[in-house]
Order: sequence, then C-alpha cells, then structure tokens
Amino acid sequence: MAAGCRGALVGSYRIIRRLAVNPVAEAFLARSTGPGGPESPVVLERLLPDFARDASFVELFLESARATGPGHPNVVRVLDAGLSGERPCRVLALVDGEPLGALLAARARGMVIGLREMCFIVMQVAEGLDSLHQARARHRGLHPSHVWISQGGAVMLVDTGGASRSNPPYLTPEQARGRPADGRGDVFRLGLILYELIAGRPLFAGPPPQALRHIGTFDERVLEPLPGCPPSLWTVLLQALSAEPEARFGSARVFADTLRAFLEERQLCVDHLDIASLFTRLFPGRRSAHEEGVDAQGERLELLPHVVRMAPGSHVQAEPPPMLYPVRPPPPPDAALEESPEQELEASPPSLPMTLQQLQERLLDEALKLVGGGAEMAPLLVRLTRRCVTSLGGGCGEEALAVMAARTLVLAARLEEPRRFVMPSLARVRSLVEGFPELGEVLSAVLLTGHDSLPPAGRAARALLCASAFVAQVGNASPGVVESARVLGQLRQDSRLPPGVLEALSAELGVSAMLPCVTTRQALLR
Repeated sequence: MAAGCRGALVGSYRIIRRLAVNPVAEAFLARSTGPGGPESPVVLERLLPDFARDASFVELFLESARATGPGHPNVVRVLDAGLSGERPCRVLALVDGEPLGALLAARARGMVIGLREMCFIVMQVAEGLDSLHQARARHRGLHPSHVWISQGGAVMLVDTGGASRSNPPYLTPEQARGRPADGRGDVFRLGLILYELIAGRPLFAGPPPQALRHIGTFDERVLEPLPGCPPSLWTVLLQALSAEPEARFGSARVFADTLRAFLEERQLCVDHLDIASLFTRLFPGRRSAHEEGVDAQGERLELLPHVVRMAPGSHVQAEPPPMLYPVRPPPPPDAALEESPEQELEASPPSLPMTLQQLQERLLDEALKLVGGGAEMAPLLVRLTRRCVTSLGGGCGEEALAVMAARTLVLAARLEEPRRFVMPSLARVRSLVEGFPELGEVLSAVLLTGHDSLPPAGRAARALLCASAFVAQVGNASPGVVESARVLGQLRQDSRLPPGVLEALSAELGVSAMLPCVTTRQALLR
C-alpha cells in the first residue's frame, strides 16, 4: 500500500493549469478521471525534482494523506498520494479561490483591505496551524502559498505533512542563526504575513543576501509603527515578531485568541462573508475553478502506490538555515516524525473525505459561532427547521435548502441587529443570496408572508417560517419547557403556521403534553 494512500487508492488525473509554486512543490488545478463517475476538480501538488530525490522528504510528503487526521475547517483535506513516474504527488480537496500570495500582491499594488479582514485572515490561519501543531511538532515552513482564500470567504491552510522548507523573506531569526526551531517559528511567520498585509510590503524585502542579513540581525524593537495600525494591534504584532522565540506568543492558538480579543474590543464584526466580499472586489470577473477544464485536454497522470521507508536511525533534517553565525549542534528530530507508519495507522484509522457541502456547512456554523449575538440562535433555528421539513414530508434536497436558508436568515439578522435575533429585511437577505435563486425564493416567501396571508408555498419555506416564528418570539438559544410551551401556545393562533408542523415542533422541544394546559390557562386569562 502506498505511504499516505487510503486503502491502496490508485488515482488518475488530468492537469488543467498550474496554480502556484512554493519552495518545495508546484500545485496544479486538475480533474480526477477515475472510472464510474464524472470528473471532479481537485488540486494536484507535485514535488520539485530536487526534493523528489530525498527519500525521507518523500516519505513525509506522501504520508500526509494519512496524517491529516479528522479534519479542521481551516485545513485543506489531503485526498490521495502516490507517484507519477519519479515525481511524488498529493491530491488535495479543491479550494475554489486564490492563494494568499495573490492577495498580498494585490495589496502591494495599492488595493485597500480593511484591518478587520486582515486580522480575520491571519486568525483563521492560526486556527488551522493550531490543529496541525496538536497533531505534530510544527507545520515546518509556513509560506503564503500554503494559504488559500476561497471565493466563498473560507481561509484554508494546506497541511504540508512536515514536508516543507522556508526561504526568505519567511525565514525566522533562529533559523538564520543556526538554532533549533519549534512551533513558535510559525507564530513568527504569521506575524510576517500580518505585517505584510498591513504595510503592503514584506518585512524582509530585497535580494536574498540582503534579506538574510536583515533576518539574522533583526530586532523588533527598532521597527517603526505602521500607519493605520492601532497601538494595541501594533503591540500584538511586535510580540509575534519577537526575535527571541521565548518572547513570542506560546502557540498559534494564543495568537488567534489575542487577535479575536482585539476585534471584539474594537467591535469590529467580521466573518467569512466579509472575506467573500473582499475576494469579489480583489478578483472581479474571476471564473470558478469548477468550470475550468471540463472539455479541455491536458497532461494525464496515474498515481501509483509506492512504499518509501527511512533507513534506521535516519530522520528529516531541520529546515536548512543560511549560516550567518557559528553553527550550533543540529536540533533534535521531531518526535512525531520518528513514529513508524504502522503505529500511526493504528492510532488514526482512515476516514472518508468531507464533501464540499459538509465543509461549507461546517465553515458557516463556525462563522456563526464567531460573530455571537443574535447568531447564537443558529443551532436552535437549524434544528427546528430540519424537524419541520421532516414533518411536512420533505426530502433531502428540500431539507438542505431549508437549512441553508435558516443559516442565511441568521446571518442577515445578525447584520441588522447584533444583540438579538430579529427577522431581517428582505433587502438585506437579497444582498446575501444574489446568484442563488432557489434560496432567494424561500427567504422571500418567508419574509413577505404577512400575518393575514396564507402559508407560503413549498415545504422549505413553510418549515423555515414555523421555526423562525418560534425562535423570534422565544428569544433564547436554549429555551426551557415552560417557556417553549408558552410561545407555542401563542403560535397556534397564527393561521399561517400549519398545525401539524407546530405539533412536530412541540415534540422536538419536549412540550407536547403541556400545550393543552398552557393554552387553556391563556384562554382563561383573556
């Protein structure tokens, strides 16, 4: 079985075009051409020739398909890995977007990017990095080409599996000085990315020899504050860019939490929808990668299983730093890299890759948790909407449509009223669902249905109307039984809401037995 392949998978792929090049590999937009199904777009990453001849490096590269773990919303899933001729390749889930390098290039050309979007992007990368640091010692050589921004606003980090190298301007001072590196080196690189986003230029600019000298003698205390950077954020940035690792944030998680606290303290509301809007502004008229190469011909690659094993006692060398100072003893190998493939297979059983729809749902749910306020009602609204669709006899397609409409409704409500859930305006909703007519129809039907009108047509719209009517009145993300019974008793008087659906809501909330009692009490009080 191939190192890094799932179940001896042998893939066949057709290359469409090259997307990016990082220090060790080149990435291509490709399409899978396996039998029994339509071609699907993926990203195929192929090691550069110099690294393809390093057996230990190839081992890490191929095994990343197995080492990805259960998945994280900010980490790109590795789907397959193997050899094409003498070149090791990995297949990644497609992120329909652009590498962070393209966004940095747009910033360097003078494009305006809001401070909140900059912080959010780096914060999301830090979240992904933290999950990788939990799985292994460090990401090894974070580079902007490892970060992708999707057209829908997701920020995704490519897991290098340990097979990566850093080059100027993304070296750390300890590398330049020949010292051991750890996860705090990735914190420094995150600081470099945030600095470049704010300044519109890299911190260590110039030809490699000049950049190396700058890195080796770097002292963050002599940096001049950047225009437009608030003092509190500048303090955060300086800590991430500390020349001494001990003075930096202790982990990517701490850095992410600090950036989140900065955004909250300044009441800078931001989520993936803001990044999607930024993407549209920076890359207008961009064609979706899903549309490319459907009929075009391209180079075909067959990924064959291949087993690579390290020689006893060997290990992957630490990132080779340019030596500006006397060399100290080499750093010890990462413990995670010394584990045998057999042990890792037992500890982490293979799992099926997440579908694009599941990934989108997870990203949206995480974004709703982040924004807080009225968006905290999202889990309750989604759960009740699912139950209502089921009670109306809706199928999987109608359920998916209704649930997406529920999440969109919460986002629109949060944009209009940050503190509590209210039914948003139709104009706000339409601005979010432009280009998705089915979704727009469901939400329009719900928001245009007055108290004196008939129930809307369509199971998805009826389900969302009932669920949102309850959530808007109860105003509590975790309502109690008595509170739920009181609100459901009031909703029974609404002619727009089908009685059968209200009974399904009652059962879901565990208050079916209380409804007659509560309704009778309300009638007596009248």
